[in-house]
Amino acid sequence: MTYEEFKRELYRNISLCQEAMGKEIRLFERRTICSDMQDLRIIKAVNLSCYGMSDVVIHEDVICALWGSARKLSMMHWKVRPLYERYKREGWQGVLPEIAMKLEQAGKESKLLFMESGSYEECRERLILRPVNFPRSREMLNNCIYWKYGDIALVLYSLLSDVGNESISMKIQREITQRWDISHDRIRTDALLNSYAKMPPRLFRAEDMISGHNPERGVFMPGEKGDVIKINRQDQWEGIRGYRLTTTKQLNGALAIFYPGVQGRLAELLGGDYLVGFTSVHEAVIHPAHCKKPGDMKAAIQHINAVFDEQDMLTNRVYLYSARRRQLMEM
Repeated sequence: MTYEEFKRELYRNISLCQEAMGKEIRLFERRTICSDMQDLRIIKAVNLSCYGMSDVVIHEDVICALWGSARKLSMMHWKVRPLYERYKREGWQGVLPEIAMKLEQAGKESKLLFMESGSYEECRERLILRPVNFPRSREMLNNCIYWKYGDIALVLYSLLSDVGNESISMKIQREITQRWDISHDRIRTDALLNSYAKMPPRLFRAEDMISGHNPERGVFMPGEKGDVIKINRQDQWEGIRGYRLTTTKQLNGALAIFYPGVQGRLAELLGGDYLVGFTSVHEAVIHPAHCKKPGDMKAAIQHINAVFDEQDMLTNRVYLYSARRRQLMEM
């Protein structure tokens, strides 16, 4: 089957599946230009989600599922080309069941797509933050809301869909927050609390990570249920090997160090000051300050960032949390 044949058959199969009932299935083909305002908003939302830019021309073939009212429209979308590549390897069985499952799960929740017409209270619960490297992302953040810590930027997003371990989000444009007339401090706090609720923080000893990631383990914040991490402050080697801070989903785990209460709680557990390095946007490495030299830690972080995917790179810098000042400072 050619790609063009697959594209048409995919649209037909999704439209006819039971899980799509009550949803509008749309195929937006590459370089589509629309004059209809709703179609333009859909295309801009897809481009924001995929590329971080609200272009009015779609960059590649996309299948969208839409439901809800014009004012509170919900969306889920898939790029067609990756689905075709999977189809060539696995057939329809490798494509359609997963799409059907996501359509069924997504239909149980209402996800707001168009935020510009909503009040802050209507949109607040969908706000989250994502960490990015500021120098690399400077241009695409021109019209976005973010909070800067050294060369780390915490960028404001709206969560459009969150099914299983996959989520779709889009950056919030500055003009939207201007219409809300809400202080940026409150927006930041609400977005951090939402991020915390959706992806709670987890802390692991270095040796614990060998057995794999289990979101029920690594609990360290008061009031949370699960397998609480046991830290032995007297074990010098444990501190030298360090700890891994992430989230239950291991996505954007570097954000966890900025969650309310986390920095102070880590100081309690580790007995004072500690160093923080970021091996990617998904994880922070923690060492008690007396167990690691900042220069050695920085060299290790730089090596990791040079070897692995630069898209996930957050920063080469090392930070110190001062328990006396109650502040995270760049070294």
